[in-house]
Amino acid sequence: MGALNMYAKRIQIANYGPIGDIDVAFPFDEAGNPKPVVLVGGNGSGKTIFLSHIVNGLIVAKGVAYPESPEIETGKVYKLRSNSYIKSGQAFYFARVDFENGLFTSEIRADIAKQDDQTMPAGLSGNDAISAWQRVQSGENDNFDTNITKGNRNNVENGLFQNCVLYFPSNRFEAPAWLNEENLNARANYMDTKRIQGYTSRRIINDVTLQDNQNWLFEVGYDLTAYFNRPDPSTAGVEANFVYTIANLILIVIVGFNTKFGIGTRSSRVASIMVDDETRIPIFQLSSGETSLLNIFLSILRDFDLSRATPPQNTNDIRGIVLVDEVDLHLHANHQYSILPELMRMFPRVQFVVTAHSPLFVLGMQKQFGDDGFNLYQMPEGQQISAEEFSEFEGAYRSFAETKRFQTEIQGALESSQKPIVFMEGETDVRYLRKSAELLDKESVLQRVDLREVGGCPELNKIWNNRSRIRRVEPAKKVILLYDCDADFGTREDGNVFKRIIPSQDSHPLQSGIENLFTKTTLERARADKSAFIDIEGEHTKEERGEKKTVPEEWTVNGDEKTNLCEWLCANGAKEDFQYFRLIFEILEEILGADTEQTSE
Repeated sequence: MGALNMYAKRIQIANYGPIGDIDVAFPFDEAGNPKPVVLVGGNGSGKTIFLSHIVNGLIVAKGVAYPESPEIETGKVYKLRSNSYIKSGQAFYFARVDFENGLFTSEIRADIAKQDDQTMPAGLSGNDAISAWQRVQSGENDNFDTNITKGNRNNVENGLFQNCVLYFPSNRFEAPAWLNEENLNARANYMDTKRIQGYTSRRIINDVTLQDNQNWLFEVGYDLTAYFNRPDPSTAGVEANFVYTIANLILIVIVGFNTKFGIGTRSSRVASIMVDDETRIPIFQLSSGETSLLNIFLSILRDFDLSRATPPQNTNDIRGIVLVDEVDLHLHANHQYSILPELMRMFPRVQFVVTAHSPLFVLGMQKQFGDDGFNLYQMPEGQQISAEEFSEFEGAYRSFAETKRFQTEIQGALESSQKPIVFMEGETDVRYLRKSAELLDKESVLQRVDLREVGGCPELNKIWNNRSRIRRVEPAKKVILLYDCDADFGTREDGNVFKRIIPSQDSHPLQSGIENLFTKTTLERARADKSAFIDIEGEHTKEERGEKKTVPEEWTVNGDEKTNLCEWLCANGAKEDFQYFRLIFEILEEILGADTEQTSE
């Protein structure tokens, strides 16, 4: 019998948790090879639920093929069924996964028991869902059905025996080498491989695998030494050499060129990475991202090597299904964008179904596979989308734009200016300060600084959040961030970056914005000329928890008139109108200190 695949062909899920109704046919290329499937969406959007239904079918299959080594209790299922999983407001949930070779698992559960009149739950539709309900016994409210049974054992066994079948959950973890000496010195041992009917040491669910992979590498190394590195290499040796070559290809992609696996001496039997045939680095000293990738892709090679498939000569020979929850977990940006997609492309006959949050990973997949080389699905809708439609790109692009803006504008200002820089929230703030300097005889202070506006309080916060970069770019140049009086923090400074709030006038009807520094009399004059300048909410009473309170009159500068008000005050204001702006100059003079004289030259 030819090799049988264990690919997933179709998944249907209705009313399960956050998922409403999805029907996904897994994609294949013209040669029949599976295309990678990437599930994206926010936390709680059903990505793990999607994977769990596939895993459930694979676990059932393993229970049939290897009844002596189940990963769950015999006769049980991997995934529980409960009314709590029925989508809010719905009467049932249904799920079905179809695999190649006609194998399937199906489950349905309703919120009430089935009656003799065969009445279906509200909203139930579709031939597969209706058939599933028809198999529910009277008086019961759920049913799990599958043809992955002993009666179909040949197909099941061939599907598992001749393929790698792996699931990497999101809670996978490999303890770092520095955590304790036992991990660092974890010595390679021969694998305890039992040759018992119905038993296998292979596991579908993989969380911590580096030690297992090391022991397997030890086996490969032994076969190379005993059967390949001799004048007449045996079949076992040739096969081991192919596997060793593939393992090194994986390592090269992850770590770099001129590297290969080696096994330590008898006194230090640890799998190591050899650089230029000399330096040995224990694999337990890799970074968490490198370890994560090495675990996943060595496990694929190891699981296929331990199967009953024809030994692989290259990665094109390796078949199977690999499910990875949060595939971008622990990975550096370069691992997400370049290395992980490249590794996946090395295994064209492995069906990858993965979940991810990283826009970089999705972009990397698009670059490596092209628009048609993989399918991207947005959960919980299960809608196929393009990389550009990925909802998390908006937030990522915004962050990128903000960083770019800092680099091009703020960093440019830092590098081009020869003076300390004062950043204010808005354009009108800068205009008021320049006018007040003219009227209060403080122009000499402004001549000592570079005065700029950034477009609001959030922009000042971005500069503050990048203060470590400021210290690197201009460690000696003082940077002063002047916030309007309504900012909600105290005086702060970090090295050469100072964060200050412009003091406010208490009991002033205008409690936000730099306009608070003008007296009520000055603003009343402006409003008398144009009432639209300032919106007023009159004094009133309100009742709060049974107690009546008087709310004083509150003024607000009309957003559409802010610039017009500034022009009026700068054109008509006198020295006494700008008297409270002295508070700003006191802040600047205090921070600049002795630097002011030197800077002004």
